[in-house]
Amino acid sequence: EMNAAEGDGLAVLKEIAFETGTIEVELLGENSPGRSFIGLAFNIQDEETFEAIYFRPFNFVATEQTRKNHMVQYISHPEYTWYKLREERTMEFENEIPAAPDPMDWIEVIIKISEKHVAVFLDEKAEPVLKVERLTSSKSDKIGLWVGNGSSGRFRNLVIATD
Repeated sequence: EMNAAEGDGLAVLKEIAFETGTIEVELLGENSPGRSFIGLAFNIQDEETFEAIYFRPFNFVATEQTRKNHMVQYISHPEYTWYKLREERTMEFENEIPAAPDPMDWIEVIIKISEKHVAVFLDEKAEPVLKVERLTSSKSDKIGLWVGNGSSGRFRNLVIATD
């Protein structure tokens, strides 16, 4: 569990080396607009430099299409923040989730990371809810749990398979 605090929260998983492969995890955020950002960070260089996939559970029940489009997001900090990607490359690094889950329930997530791409699934047999080209060539084998500014989150059933 990660508690809400000022700034992003990043908990690096010690003694786990991961560069490419598959990460499965269950996430629990909140249905709290603008206050629930939860996901996984990978390729962690330091507290400011990493890639992440995260969800905005409060948008799972949105009625406006603009908010629906922002359910799942890829970022590559510090250069490619959510804001920069949304402004400069609209809808390329975030997406709507068809048949979105209940924002108050655990979300089963599968993230497949290769050297050049990241694909996010909510069901192994389904199409990815997000597939993007990675925006960095830096490499680190550190991964971690991530929450956005002012967000809390719970994580369980983490399974990591490296290539």
